[in-house]
Amino acid sequence: MIEFLKAQPEQYRDQVTDLLGRGAVQMAVMLHLDFATTPVWLSNRNIAFTDLQWGYTWSAGGGLLVGLPEVRGGDNQLAPFHEYRLGMPDEWIDAENWAAGLVAMVGDVGEYRGRAAGLYGQLFDPDSGQPAGHPFAFDVGIMDRMTVSFPRGGAIVSLTTESFMARKGVPVYGMQTYFDQQRRYPTDEGLQFVTESGKLITWTDW
Repeated sequence: MIEFLKAQPEQYRDQVTDLLGRGAVQMAVMLHLDFATTPVWLSNRNIAFTDLQWGYTWSAGGGLLVGLPEVRGGDNQLAPFHEYRLGMPDEWIDAENWAAGLVAMVGDVGEYRGRAAGLYGQLFDPDSGQPAGHPFAFDVGIMDRMTVSFPRGGAIVSLTTESFMARKGVPVYGMQTYFDQQRRYPTDEGLQFVTESGKLITWTDW
């Protein structure tokens, strides 16, 4: 609790302390996906709101987030990751050729791969209905893969993210995945199949 309050700007600490001392606390869950063309800021609130830290407007679209992430991998994995499951809004499914458009979106890896993703919480003042203090992070990382499935009458997009908070034993200067290595050394193909095959990399100590 003390560390949480220390992370809040001083001007919000009294308000946040008061809220946390009540019997029940209102909180929103927020998902930020930094797509190249149009970034997405979603929350599970019924109405949109603007946060007090970045000034983003978080849309009331929590129904799209049909599955919160679980950590995949494990203690012996170099790069654990999270998986989000996103439903499609009705207006997308009603559009002509919506399935083809969705497949094209998933295939356009430049839109999302290697770009930021974050899952946050936001406290609210029940009296005013306004945000209280800055958002706090549950998980931050970068988007990696996106796949789509078509259950009857709809579609679900699965998005995996490599998480900075869940990783263990990763070199201090960043991740050692194929895409990370490509950013550093574009011609190096040495890690191309590591994440795909789920193999564990054993690093030397020199």
